Amino acid sequence: MNLAETAIAPLIDLPYDEQLAVRQAKVQKALGWLGVRVSPIIPSPRVEGSRARLTLRQAASHANAPSRLGFHLPGSHSHWIPDSTDLARLARPEVVAGVGLLDALGLTIRADVEVRSDGERAIFAFSEPNPVPRTVPGADGDVELAVAINGKRRSGRPILTVDGLRVSPSSFMQVNLEVNRLVVADVDAILQDIVPVGILDLYGGVGNLSALAATRGVHVALADNEGSATDDAKKNLPGADVMAMDVGKWKPGQSFYDVAILDPPRSGAPGMLAKVAVTRPRVILYLSCDPLTLARDLGTIHGRGYRVVRVQPYDMFPGTEHVETLAVLQRV
Repeated sequence: MNLAETAIAPLIDLPYDEQLAVRQAKVQKALGWLGVRVSPIIPSPRVEGSRARLTLRQAASHANAPSRLGFHLPGSHSHWIPDSTDLARLARPEVVAGVGLLDALGLTIRADVEVRSDGERAIFAFSEPNPVPRTVPGADGDVELAVAINGKRRSGRPILTVDGLRVSPSSFMQVNLEVNRLVVADVDAILQDIVPVGILDLYGGVGNLSALAATRGVHVALADNEGSATDDAKKNLPGADVMAMDVGKWKPGQSFYDVAILDPPRSGAPGMLAKVAVTRPRVILYLSCDPLTLARDLGTIHGRGYRVVRVQPYDMFPGTEHVETLAVLQRV
């Protein structure tokens, strides 16, 4: 089985313009009912080798010997071990090197391990305790490995710095660093044009979309689940009102804002746009990784005091049918 035959990157062998057309059409099909022109998808600067994080596991071994790291294929009991060529087509060089290092150590790895990168170095986030060495031999002496177990530091510095933001090993980070940078730049350009007094950042994570505005003195109220991401946000956005909570339980009146940002998980943000709209912010920005849940959520307020004025897809996930989409809503 090669990479294109898996659910991991089924489109990777298509010419890139054809891949983009598939993802553009997916957004158009889901959101065409809005009557808003879907902007051309913004391509990934890295067509292959774009992923800054991979979650891997070993197949069960019947010979009491560790196997190489690979992928559990979605919707099956199959385990696929990529060769070096396929791995390089998927992930950034530092991630590929990290996977190779773990394989070379010959460890028996229980459960999952995520190898993630900030574009310069790789860290290893294990979901269960493993006998990982703290150092490995290097050209100039022993090198300390950056390892976290269940989000807690074990050795090295398993905290990344992504475009100036602290990202702990269990905090969410986008899989494509270059495309994320483009998204952040677009969101921030909109914010600079609006000049908000206050921003509500729901599902805000480490502050990825609102940190630049916060540096300009805009007050930010950020909400996300309690954990490492909100701990990071408190450091990334000093002076912001960071709320560690179940975002679905956020209520109108908890925060002052005239612009709202939502960046929910793939399941979307059911019911949240109606709550956000209660205090009638001037603009709402909704970043989604699933056009279907985005369409469902936009349908709750589009034409009911707000209208979608821009739909911008981004190719965050080359080789797949997945697509990131920014929707901009204005109060009418």
